[in-house]
Amino acid sequence: MKYIAFAAALAATPAMADQAVSINFAAQIAGKPFSCTETYMGLGAKGTAVKGIDYRLFVSGAALIRADGTAQPIALDQDGKWQLDDLALLDFEDGTGGCATGTAEINTTLRGTVPEGDYVGLGFALAVPFDKNHGDPTLAPAPLNTTAMFWNWQGGYRFVRIDMVPVDKAADGPKGWFLHLGSTQCPAASKTEAPTAPCKNPNHLPVTFAAFDPATNVVVIDPAAVVADADLTVNAPETSPGCMSFPGDADCVSVMGKLGQAYGDLPAGPQQLVTMR
Repeated sequence: MKYIAFAAALAATPAMADQAVSINFAAQIAGKPFSCTETYMGLGAKGTAVKGIDYRLFVSGAALIRADGTAQPIALDQDGKWQLDDLALLDFEDGTGGCATGTAEINTTLRGTVPEGDYVGLGFALAVPFDKNHGDPTLAPAPLNTTAMFWNWQGGYRFVRIDMVPVDKAADGPKGWFLHLGSTQCPAASKTEAPTAPCKNPNHLPVTFAAFDPATNVVVIDPAAVVADADLTVNAPETSPGCMSFPGDADCVSVMGKLGQAYGDLPAGPQQLVTMR
């Protein structure tokens, strides 16, 4: 009888309601809103003028933070296009201007629900979790079927893709300076096989804001501080254009620490890609 009474009491207790939450993101270059047709002045060590030709990133594990520091994961809306499980693709390019490899549709907001309550902060990572990072993108559900964000089975996806092109390109200079963050040194027999163990350099970029109100605050992405000490007019010989996270690339030496990643013998510094307003 006690069990029946307890069960009846539970049934009579109203379930905690969910509240909708949207986290807005803004893409910038040197403090100006990103546009595929805009020119951005004063980038890098040489104050280079650039145009942006791609701007996309993956966000995972988003959570609101309570005053006691505990995290409440955001249950993302499963929209069949931009959001899958706890992963979302943010896409700021619209296929116009120099963004020839992009698409017309954009996505700048995380959308989901949390239990009703008082929340004071926000946390997330720029990353694709390991268990989702090394499959076949041609068979994967959206947004993991976005092949423009994929390197290969061994390395997985680019977590961040910000592609810039110097406006005044020297004949022997780089055709573009690309900032790509993704996992490297993943143990696999070849680039066309998935790793057999976690990558040596996962290169996940965690972000936490102790004070963040989704109703009034915006997450801002801007690579200007990250590339402040990089020369965008040159590219290290026999390396990918710009910094694509791979070991042994001189163009990454001044960059990876500012993405919060250790690089070779260089320690990780505070990440400078993501801020809020």
